Amino acid sequence: MTVIATTNKLREVLSKGQDPHLMTGEQYKESLRDGRRVIDAQGNVIQDVTKHPALKRGIDNLAKVYDSQFDPETRDITTFINPEDGKRYSTGWLVPKTKEDLKLRREMLRLSTYHTFGVFGRPNDYGSMMAMGFLSIIDKIEKENRQYAENVRKFIEFSQKHNVISADLIPDVQTDKNLPPSQKKGLLRVVEKRADGVVLCGAKPCGSVGVQGHFATVSTATSPNLDPDAALWCAVPINSPGLTLVLREPVTNPISEFEDHPIDSFGEETDNMMLFDHVFIPNEYIFSLGNTRLLGLYRESCALCHWHILARLMYRSEIFVGAAQTIVDILGTDSFQGVRDSVSEVISYSASLKAHILASEEEAELWNGVLVPSTEFVTAGRLQSILHYPRVMHILRDLSGQGLISRFTSKVWDNPEVGPVLEEYLPGAGVSAREKNKFFNFLWDLACGSHATRVALFENTNSTNAPVVQSELYRSYNRKEYVDFIREHLELPKVRREIKRLYAVDLK
Repeated sequence: MTVIATTNKLREVLSKGQDPHLMTGEQYKESLRDGRRVIDAQGNVIQDVTKHPALKRGIDNLAKVYDSQFDPETRDITTFINPEDGKRYSTGWLVPKTKEDLKLRREMLRLSTYHTFGVFGRPNDYGSMMAMGFLSIIDKIEKENRQYAENVRKFIEFSQKHNVISADLIPDVQTDKNLPPSQKKGLLRVVEKRADGVVLCGAKPCGSVGVQGHFATVSTATSPNLDPDAALWCAVPINSPGLTLVLREPVTNPISEFEDHPIDSFGEETDNMMLFDHVFIPNEYIFSLGNTRLLGLYRESCALCHWHILARLMYRSEIFVGAAQTIVDILGTDSFQGVRDSVSEVISYSASLKAHILASEEEAELWNGVLVPSTEFVTAGRLQSILHYPRVMHILRDLSGQGLISRFTSKVWDNPEVGPVLEEYLPGAGVSAREKNKFFNFLWDLACGSHATRVALFENTNSTNAPVVQSELYRSYNRKEYVDFIREHLELPKVRREIKRLYAVDLK
């Protein structure tokens, strides 16, 4: 019933549009009215997610990205023409096979990042990355079960044809680390096997954009010590019977105005925890089952996810550069060398991330027909992005001085007694006092407020934190050629085989 309900809803929505494989923003919102069960931060069941105060603005924001598929100025970025049938599909579901494909996907990512200012870590075009990660290692899945491999291919084809947004669920629920997996009650696991599928119980945390999406792709690639009943890769329709999404407390105000909150007024990516109470997953949505050999393949299966994350942070860093320079221009502080040095530091951060992305694409390799950017450069870039992000946030705040404290709402500016005085006392360089105030409201949303703090926490732990990435970089970065050069020059013994494996890992 779940598969039929999900498929029928999407087909119904698409049948009413101009294009058989693309949705407008309004169609997207209609597709979310599919009977999904969501509980808000007040403990209430949400009847319509597109109208709920905590979700409405974020959904409207994602809907505008859907609308860009029909805008003549952006259509060739947000969609592509499939040479096999001559029809248009979302660039978000373009399987990268060439460097041109990666570049087009990155142009789409630039559009979604600039549209959301990068505060949506899971924009419309992100969700496909997990499914395509499965496709990139499909040889390993095929060894387990050819039908599971075929399920991956069919899910990507289905999602492409139906313009789907997909969330990804990888981490397990946070619990006592001393407990063995078999004793962790919240661990998602198979509790019943049927001829037509499996039944799941447990939970998955951090379902960013889960409420705003159509499917969630589930992977246990970060958990190498699981029991077979918890080793599961699959797709889960968000409106599955027995599935409940529980929202965290909002970090944006649902009634804030654009002038007061130029970023937060467009909503947020509302995280949630997904609770599985005997949720049935049909065979066609199972990609791996009980295969403990696939556990721990996080780096391989998430290679495209990590590229997307780093590329989004690269574009977000360009916004940081623009913000830093605008602070200087508005305050007239360009003559101070310390200010110039701080802006240069933000520029260096941005340029470093861009260099890693471009290098990763230049050194990309085909994995089972999917062009995967170099994991070496992506991993190194991710480490840079995580380590220096807090520093960049501090620089933006430091450059702003009292501008982030002396901010006032539009209602204060409209006050006939106070407004004119503030306008006279607080002008910026080349902008009025009220315009300067609006800019620092923007900076508050970008680097200081509750939403900005949530985004900073997200970026710090998104796809593992810095210590884990550092360990992975040491383990996987191939420096054999450089070590051999030094040893041969000095006529030193060759590296022992067991040591060589530590720094010469060949993924494929």
